[in-house]
Amino acid sequence: MTQTPAGWYPEGDSERFWDGSRWTDQRRAFQAVPGTPPQQYGGAPATYVQGPPPTKSHTARNILIIFGVLFVLFVGGCFAVIAVTANEVDNVIDDAIEADQQPGGPDSPLEITEGEAFEVNGFDYAAGWGVQGDSLGFIEITELKVTNNRDEADSAIVEIKFWSGTEVLAVDNCSTEQIAVGTTTQVSCIGLDTLPDSYDRITINDSF
Repeated sequence: MTQTPAGWYPEGDSERFWDGSRWTDQRRAFQAVPGTPPQQYGGAPATYVQGPPPTKSHTARNILIIFGVLFVLFVGGCFAVIAVTANEVDNVIDDAIEADQQPGGPDSPLEITEGEAFEVNGFDYAAGWGVQGDSLGFIEITELKVTNNRDEADSAIVEIKFWSGTEVLAVDNCSTEQIAVGTTTQVSCIGLDTLPDSYDRITINDSF
């Protein structure tokens, strides 16, 4: 018969030390694996087998990992959105700068000849227009018509300037209501300057 090795064995709600041949008076709080039946005092204990350690729960760790991954994805997504938005803003700015620098743009007045047709960034101005002074001598632009050949409805808001060399002698402000694509309309001009007695060129440019 195999002899039970010395050790602590359950006895009721505590444990008692078995020295290999008999029970001793040493006792301690019960520490057996849950589910192990207690050993009744009075005979040799059954061999006590230590069960596997309880499985640790990694729920908290897994939740932290999930939140970490989501945070990384969120931050990465934010940077991606910022990058795309910044790129779009750059494109809009570049387009605006390019438009400003095109002939007839705010920064690049286009020289025009009285009575002749001309084009400013998709707005086609018809021939037959003229310049004269009204009864008070203020500038009057007559029969100036424009057709919107841009990609979308827009309005014309322009300045017509009269020059002598590099000096602007007078300015006439002209505008239209919103013009649908493919539509032709009359340009309305309000002259606040008198028509110069002489000038060497006329230009047109968008006001903004």
